[in-house]
Amino acid sequence: MSNMSVEYFGEYRVLNLVNTGQSSRLLHGYNDRTREVVCIKTLLDRSARDKEQIKILKWEYEVASGLSHPKLIRVFSYGWRGEVPYIVMEWFSAPNVKLLISRGYGQYCDHIVRIMLSMVESLSYLHLRGWVHRDVKPDNFLFDVGAGELRLIDFAIARRSVAGIRRLFAGRLQPQGTVSYMAPEQIKGLPPETGSDVYSLGCVFYELLTMRTPFSGDSANDLLRKHIATPPPNVMAKNKNITKDFSDLLKTMMAKSAKDRPKNATELLKIMQKIKVFQTNPKPENIG
Repeated sequence: MSNMSVEYFGEYRVLNLVNTGQSSRLLHGYNDRTREVVCIKTLLDRSARDKEQIKILKWEYEVASGLSHPKLIRVFSYGWRGEVPYIVMEWFSAPNVKLLISRGYGQYCDHIVRIMLSMVESLSYLHLRGWVHRDVKPDNFLFDVGAGELRLIDFAIARRSVAGIRRLFAGRLQPQGTVSYMAPEQIKGLPPETGSDVYSLGCVFYELLTMRTPFSGDSANDLLRKHIATPPPNVMAKNKNITKDFSDLLKTMMAKSAKDRPKNATELLKIMQKIKVFQTNPKPENIG
């Protein structure tokens, strides 16, 4: 973007580039008439000609535009700038949780319980409306430490949950998600179910509490095999301040079979409201 020109997407003037990904970029936008500040997600030029990438971006809008909850990012509109599609979203200026973790346990440990409960609340709303996010990971949660507010983002691969007898007739899906957080049934391409998000959230919780993912591997396939067959690690071995109750819950969340986990985030929230995460106030020296 040239310093000598002004770029517009619809009524929104581009203030600056926020981030560039593999197929899209995020822009900070402003409406001079309404004084509205937004985030614009648009495809890179090379992806704007890719029908599959266009379909994914439009799907993200179709899913998110029907949702309204204070812990989900709001998506307002879908449009085209010439031959390039874009969506307009709520501007929420906060780092993602993956970045918070990279800054060190002492930077966020006082906020862990709030972060966890907010994550569960956001997914509970999604599950109650029949959706499975399918890419639950720290990168897809934004958290404002100062305000204590969280937003769940990125609904590009979300699907309607399939339950009961309908699962017998549902076709298999191409495995999608992020390998460090994928549930066994998701890896196998089974129909979407809310318990898969619970498994992924268990992996996120483990990382929040230990600063490492529950499984690692020499390759993506090695990592996926561990999600399918290797028992979840004991979080208390890496963080001595975790209660036995929460350690047991985390193992249940990461059970290999979805039927052995809380069936959705709403059920998980009820459990979490009854138990403590930490024995004492969390401190950096508890990580070992």
